[in-house]
Amino acid sequence: MRNPDAFAPPTRKLMPGDLVRLTRDEPGPVCTAVAGEWGEVTRIHANGTLDLQLAGFSRPRGHPAPRVLGLPVRLTEPCDRRGLAKPLPTTRHWAGLDRNGRN
Repeated sequence: MRNPDAFAPPTRKLMPGDLVRLTRDEPGPVCTAVAGEWGEVTRIHANGTLDLQLAGFSRPRGHPAPRVLGLPVRLTEPCDRRGLAKPLPTTRHWAGLDRNGRN
């Protein structure tokens, strides 16, 4: 039986032009992108995958494999121009609490 959530639409709002980095290696028998690489989103598909331009970001501009196509959004996180992960936004309720939930 197929899992209906296997290709669910992404929950994060990404747009072409956003910078993301891979948190895990690309799945499948041929891995063309590994965790830690980053680039610019070029296209977002309705099935919850995206196309990512790596050349000019984590790879040199003339790299033989400049793009990754059909990458699941769940393998990415937002990053900055240097490939460093952006901190996740916090709500006012949790902002002043330590990891045990105390002020």
